[in-house]
Amino acid sequence: MKQFFNLNLKDPVYKTGIILVAISFLIFALTTNIVSDIGAGIFVINYSIAAVYQIYLIAYWFKAYKWKWSKGDLRHTVLLLVLLFISAFALNREMNVFDASVTWCSVWIILSTIAILLASNLNASASRLWKNSIFFVLGSALVLFIYYAIYLFPLYLISLVGLLAIGISIHSFVPAFLAAAALAVVIRAIREDKKLWYSVSLGFLLPILLATAFSVKWFHTNKEINTLIDHNTLNEPKLPAWIQVSQQLTPDFMTERLLKTGLVYHEVDLDHLFWGPMPGSSFDEQKQHDPLVVIATLLFKRPNLDEQDRIKILKSMYQARHQAQDRLWAGDHLETISVVSNIKLYPAYRMAYTEKTLSIRNNAKSQWSNQEAIYTFHLTEGSVVSSLSLWIDGKEEKSRLSTKAKADSAYRTIVGIERHDPSVIHWQEGNTITVRVFPCTPKENRKFKIGVTSPMLKKGNQLIYQPISFDGPMASNASKITQLTHSGPIKDLRLPSAFTQTSPEVYQSENDQSAVEISCAATPLSTAAFSFAGAGYQLENYNKRYRSFTAQHLYLDINSSWTKAEFDTIWANAQGKAIYVFDDKMIRLNVLNRDALFTKLTRYNFSLFPIQEISSPERSLLISKGGFQSPNLGDLDDSIFGKELVAYLKTPKRLQVFNLGPLESPYLKALKELRVFTVETGTISDLGKTLSKHIFIQNQENEQIVVIEDAGMMIRKTGVIKSQNAPDHLLRLFAYNDIMKKVGPDFFSKNYIRPELIGEAEQAFIVSPVSSLIVLETQKDYDRFDIEANKNSLKNASMKSSGAVPEPHEWVLFILCIGTAAYVLHRKRIINTAL
Repeated sequence: MKQFFNLNLKDPVYKTGIILVAISFLIFALTTNIVSDIGAGIFVINYSIAAVYQIYLIAYWFKAYKWKWSKGDLRHTVLLLVLLFISAFALNREMNVFDASVTWCSVWIILSTIAILLASNLNASASRLWKNSIFFVLGSALVLFIYYAIYLFPLYLISLVGLLAIGISIHSFVPAFLAAAALAVVIRAIREDKKLWYSVSLGFLLPILLATAFSVKWFHTNKEINTLIDHNTLNEPKLPAWIQVSQQLTPDFMTERLLKTGLVYHEVDLDHLFWGPMPGSSFDEQKQHDPLVVIATLLFKRPNLDEQDRIKILKSMYQARHQAQDRLWAGDHLETISVVSNIKLYPAYRMAYTEKTLSIRNNAKSQWSNQEAIYTFHLTEGSVVSSLSLWIDGKEEKSRLSTKAKADSAYRTIVGIERHDPSVIHWQEGNTITVRVFPCTPKENRKFKIGVTSPMLKKGNQLIYQPISFDGPMASNASKITQLTHSGPIKDLRLPSAFTQTSPEVYQSENDQSAVEISCAATPLSTAAFSFAGAGYQLENYNKRYRSFTAQHLYLDINSSWTKAEFDTIWANAQGKAIYVFDDKMIRLNVLNRDALFTKLTRYNFSLFPIQEISSPERSLLISKGGFQSPNLGDLDDSIFGKELVAYLKTPKRLQVFNLGPLESPYLKALKELRVFTVETGTISDLGKTLSKHIFIQNQENEQIVVIEDAGMMIRKTGVIKSQNAPDHLLRLFAYNDIMKKVGPDFFSKNYIRPELIGEAEQAFIVSPVSSLIVLETQKDYDRFDIEANKNSLKNASMKSSGAVPEPHEWVLFILCIGTAAYVLHRKRIINTAL
């Protein structure tokens, strides 16, 4: 390396500076992901390192040059400024002058710092390529230093006053000093080698050109949004403007930043210069500083979308539903410190029960900083939450089941006004549930546990455990452990290599392996039943049955996920059938319009096909395809579209839907879960066979049967059956799917909250659209919110649940027997004493 650098190791000042820069950077980098607010500890270390080198450097200069410090080595000055630059970013963690830098900017900052260190010490004998590369980066670094110098300009006057105090405010001037030092290095280098001017100029112009291109794209995207909104107003459509915007905007780097400006990214305007409004707290994502966004918002206005509309678009386009959860208290200082997953497989019943126990720490400085933890758990289709526990004063307190409205009212009253211990679980669309825990204080960690009953995926001859993931307070540094057990015989159990067998039928991993594929052989279904409250529940194999069906009308739900080959194949197989697409109205395809309409509709990110406008659903087939992008049903309930859908849901006629590939669209998945239509999935070839054979899958569900297709099984509700050893999860899965089926017709009108559905949810003790689980601190809390202890209910599920639960009349008989036995024993003891 000596041919590149003039690293004079005999120069103790330079050698010391390099070592201190390395130490300071390592301390800063290693503490980047530490959420804990440990006072000014990290900053004090970084600042102390810079201060020590500054004192050492002044002493050296005074000794070598007396008061003529201008003769000092520029390399030494650069080292001091780099140390102060690192210290400035450490201070920013404490004082938050600007939010955390976005990733690309962080890389630019690091490269700029390295470039000025290398350029200030570059040997004249270095290769041309090496010189050009370093000075190209230094040219872009000069732009970065100037940007930060201008950004911090409003602080200069205050910082000058602060210099007379403890000197910390010197950090405000560091970018300006670095810009001056970089310029000095460039001038000195160009005097020695004029060709370096080209490298520096290109490096300097590149970020300016990129910022210009970004701003121009920002302007055009902004204009596109406003145009879409204006057209929406003119056309008076049945869907709100934000849906049309999210359908047609390209989901790229630019669009995400534009939509998140003011929510996540700092914005400015001419009235406030760089000290404009800070990002709001209505969107739960780390606030960030992006120089490109700062410049663009300085030049142009934001789009004609209010904050709520932008959040709705983010939810649809970027799966940001967790970040958009309504908050009563902040949660920015919370960290998930422990995740314990306990999994129990029931191979003979093709289901699993999973308990996740999470511990939360509040890292706020103030002991009075109460925060609210919100988690979103992602469940597989057909899964249901069947238990909740919250630890209060070190003791596990189990939940009670109540109506969603009553549980929500109790939680909001306590959290918003009284501020003591509740936790609540609510059902959400899209196979998700939300868990709220309050208060999370710096004084103690909070712990809660949820239990999920879920079907296993049957794939060929294998049963696959489907993982449960979650979004919530940062868990990257959490300790994680997974334990797996099983009930009954199991064959061909396949576990990740991280698992070790700790005892018979018990396996553990020191990592969170719950998201890794776990599978076993698919054994024959058990014929054992679970009996409770005068009804029995048994499993049966689900085999698809087909009925005669000739589609007279085909409706194509076209969006960007479709290919031209799929479209052409359907057209060829239609055999003269009427084919329709929807483009503001239902349009029948013909040879003249088909290609133009296909091209137009495939520009849409997603589609919301208005099934309510299909005139003869019993004789029609809707062919769909789509990804994860789309609004939920709940996003549409106030629109004309939603109101028309209400009327359709009440009709008994079921539409046939064939989905090309797995069903992923949240809109269609929700309608399927509500049993609005009968769905078949497959390839374009499978669709061709369906059309040519004039058949379609038959719906086998009724009041006594629910189908869990992914598990290849049905649960049948029968009359009284003698109690057997089947797990109580049969009732829980049946009840959830049965409730979803009954909720469908009234989903939008909210008339589905009926006593019989609440009673069914309470009996099975499950979270559903009509029921929630809640833990309150005291019995008085339950009493004043009229949340009674659940009677004739399965109560909270547990790992120790053996299966059969005594019937209510069996409980009475059991109690009478115990009482009689106690009386006889007591009477006998009295007689013996008397004798």
